[in-house]
Amino acid sequence: MEEVIKFELRGPNAVIRKPESNSVYFTYNNVHKIMILGILGAIIGENGYNYNQLKTELDIKNKNIIKQLPEFYNNLKDLKIAVVPNSKMGTFEKKIQQFNNSVGYASKEEGNNLIITEQYLENPSWDIYILSNQSGKYLKIKEYLLNKKCEYIPYIGKNEHFADISNVEVLNAQECNNILGTVESIFTDNIYEVIDDFFEPMLYSDNEMQFEYIEVMPTKLNSDIGYTDFKKFTFTNKKIEIKKAESIYLVNDKNIYFF
Repeated sequence: MEEVIKFELRGPNAVIRKPESNSVYFTYNNVHKIMILGILGAIIGENGYNYNQLKTELDIKNKNIIKQLPEFYNNLKDLKIAVVPNSKMGTFEKKIQQFNNSVGYASKEEGNNLIITEQYLENPSWDIYILSNQSGKYLKIKEYLLNKKCEYIPYIGKNEHFADISNVEVLNAQECNNILGTVESIFTDNIYEVIDDFFEPMLYSDNEMQFEYIEVMPTKLNSDIGYTDFKKFTFTNKKIEIKKAESIYLVNDKNIYFF
């Protein structure tokens, strides 16, 4: 048996910005691992991107250029996490907003005003699982979550989108061997083979429509290029056959994939 911390992460809005567009800021549908580590790092007081940028600028000024990753990532990257979207078919409603960035360096246009178009999620919610590795950082995260403490206010993508963290539980998890059924969390596409026919829409006995949602998201940070190691994640209620079950754990009678 392994120990797992589970909590609900939600907010009225969220922006999980994709890196490939500059004209319109698009958002991922689900939180990726790097953002989750950033939220956990904020809770226990790990330094983040702003501190890292200031330190890099100071190093450049002192002609001691050392590219470093943020403290939260260096200290928490070995944690294994799982993500379960709390939505009927794995997706959340997306909306578009426009706002002005009028700081002097935002734009070279007349008036120095940059109009930004941004996509955001409305009322997103996920169940987040953290698999215990019995490290000091894991134990600190456990203590802070259970006692509703935080050093820095956590947010989902932007500091105006505060993160609401609730329903914290400590659960038991049992590693699975062979699975033929459903996986309740998002999972990478290299671990399974589809059993149901995705091209033939079917209804389950309770009249629930089968669905499959796929999204490509980053799993690692690189000091030179930022997000890296992009992987395709699937969320579905279809039955699948797991080829690599070493990352699947049974938690509260649910098959959960940790990465």
